Amino acid sequence: MYSRTTVSQRLSSPLKYEIELSKKYGGEMRKTDTSQFKEIIESLNAKIKDYENLTLRQRAEMENYSRAKEKEISRITLNASHDVIRNILPVVDALDSAIGSSKEADNLRALRTSLLKALEKYGLKEIPAKGEKFDPFLHEAVAVVNAKEDGIIQEEYQKGYKLNDEVLRTSKVVVGKKGD
Repeated sequence: MYSRTTVSQRLSSPLKYEIELSKKYGGEMRKTDTSQFKEIIESLNAKIKDYENLTLRQRAEMENYSRAKEKEISRITLNASHDVIRNILPVVDALDSAIGSSKEADNLRALRTSLLKALEKYGLKEIPAKGEKFDPFLHEAVAVVNAKEDGIIQEEYQKGYKLNDEVLRTSKVVVGKKGD
């Protein structure tokens, strides 16, 4: 048990208390005691390093996972309207057909323009075709005709569209081939 003066000394000045204890007991520790403490300290330091490495690896894994999820969510958000727009394209095609054969082509043209402007807000764009160089990634050749130049699109049967720079539907086209 501690005396009152010892407890008050410990509380008021811990360093002085330790110095007094070391003077009282000779100020030296046995060598075996210090070697045991060194081993314990080295063991604890090794464990600390292992835990630090584990923490760093887990943090990196979580950051990679977070980035992958953000990328996936971004991709899903950009293409969420993909199926809806694909189902609307036949309506646009019907408007294109009606514009060519209707007396009220101006009204239908305005309706088609409004519809495409609304869809453009979601990333829909027409693929240019007539007069352009044939690109198998953007166009599908349904026929070949004699022309002045090879590979130039002469006519477009069905418009193609991109959604957020991804081909939604290729253009159906007639491609020119240089005659002999």
